[in-house]
Amino acid sequence: MSRITVRQMNFDFTEAIGRYWYGNSPFKTHFFNSITLLFPDGEQFMLRTVKRQLKEIDNPQLKQEASAFIGQEAQHAVQHEKFWNNLRQQGYKFDTYLRFLRFILFNVCENQLSIKFKLAMIAGVEHFTNAIADLVLREELFAEAEPKMKELFEWHSAEEIEHKTVAYDVFQNVTKNYIIRLLGIFIAYTFVLGFVSLGLVMMLYQDKKLLNIKVWQEMIQFFFTKEKFVFKVFLHSLEYFRTNFHPSQKDNLFLVKKVMHFS
Repeated sequence: MSRITVRQMNFDFTEAIGRYWYGNSPFKTHFFNSITLLFPDGEQFMLRTVKRQLKEIDNPQLKQEASAFIGQEAQHAVQHEKFWNNLRQQGYKFDTYLRFLRFILFNVCENQLSIKFKLAMIAGVEHFTNAIADLVLREELFAEAEPKMKELFEWHSAEEIEHKTVAYDVFQNVTKNYIIRLLGIFIAYTFVLGFVSLGLVMMLYQDKKLLNIKVWQEMIQFFFTKEKFVFKVFLHSLEYFRTNFHPSQKDNLFLVKKVMHFS
């Protein structure tokens, strides 16, 4: 049996959720808003790629876990996309951003990359999201966020940790080529960081906060001095470069228990 549970969630993001729902911080709010804009289509790309590979997986346990991975990622896409209605009601416009994202994801990555490179990219993205998920739960990163958004990101983080080995194992089931693995994580980080940065700048610009000194001070604190987000994610990411790396080597499954009420 798969150790991964597909949870049917039904988040309701009411209009009462504030414009700056993360501790009244425009920077932190829009940083995670930009992640919420990226997730749904990113998840669709990943689940479709893994779904097409299912029939080629010869390990019954891995096939079960890959099916559960697909189920969890589908839920992540649906639940994050629900929050888009709130962003639109607050006056944000991001349809052009989504068209560009979908062109790169589906016309370029999905249609042009080989299955090896697509799976290597997905394994790299999963390593990145696992690094963020670890921080979210280990350091209670969303303690200052509005409860419903805290619940969304903590549930998502718990499931990222729960299925952290799947994408890597599916990639390894196709090829164990170290160079392709490294190229995959390079593509993944370039893609994620590029679109998160683009989304962040877009949201801050529309909010007339892009040139606000306080916002840039918040960024420096969050990334480098207080939460040290960049340093911690970077250190976690370095593990991927070991030749004998496997996601299971990171002992963080206990963090899932912090949000066991989602089970």
